[in-house]
Amino acid sequence: MKLYDIHTHHIQLEDYDAPHHSCILNVYPLEFEATKNTYKRHNFSCGIHPWYSDDSKTQLKYLTEIASDTKIIAIGETGLDKIKGPSLDIQISLFKRHIELSEQIKKPLIIHAVKAWEELYHIRKDTQPTQPWIIHGFRGNPQVAEQMSKVGFMFSLGERFNVDSLAFIPSQSLFCETDESDIDIRQVYHHIADALNLSVEDFAAQVADNVRRVFPSL
Repeated sequence: MKLYDIHTHHIQLEDYDAPHHSCILNVYPLEFEATKNTYKRHNFSCGIHPWYSDDSKTQLKYLTEIASDTKIIAIGETGLDKIKGPSLDIQISLFKRHIELSEQIKKPLIIHAVKAWEELYHIRKDTQPTQPWIIHGFRGNPQVAEQMSKVGFMFSLGERFNVDSLAFIPSQSLFCETDESDIDIRQVYHHIADALNLSVEDFAAQVADNVRRVFPSL
């Protein structure tokens, strides 16, 4: 049974770094080269978090230079946060630069979203991206899940999620993650499988199909 963690900020244990476990490690652009040499078996998402949109010129410049590296298989995390960070106008400007890069190099986008569903919804409709957009750590309510899934968003769930929203997330649009949590990715799979009344084997097989479709090199 292959388990995929599509968004994490750290590798849990090197002795668990086994062939049945594969992750996308999130890094900032200036961290990429050093981290790539440390974790050679895993792949990476690389981008600038919306909290740090205000002082991102150097990071953005370097991101455009390294984004085509084959070890970077997703752009982000990027996105919008109405609770923390600079003004939404600044965040939106940087988010759109990530969208342009994602489309240019044809790599999926990993999205951080806090209370900015309407803005994300309209940006997606306006930009009509060809690459997958995955909202990581999704905890939104059923109405948000339904609205966002209708325009093509995908969803990654972690330690905490809204059980009621699962009915509105298409099975082909669902992923798992650990983010910054110390939880084992196996626990995440078990929790979500239980909520869906599926065996963990069947749920893992569905997620694996999704991963192979969206991240064929993972």
